[in-house]
Amino acid sequence: MNKRYYLLEVEGGVEPIVRGPYRTKLERDNAAKQMRLSQQEDDGLFWADIDEVRVPAIGTYTAGFFWEDST
Repeated sequence: MNKRYYLLEVEGGVEPIVRGPYRTKLERDNAAKQMRLSQQEDDGLFWADIDEVRVPAIGTYTAGFFWEDST
């Protein structure tokens, strides 16, 4: 199993939605930037990776991340 990349969207701070898997980290991060454009103030967006041995890692995006240009 290859590493998998996901987004965890939390609507209104209470309703979690899993998006993905994305093929690469870059694809996932670009999707996050697009998704953030339509989110409300109380919505959250987190990255999630599942490695080759199925161990999850979840983290936050910094506010500055969304101001960076997509590549």
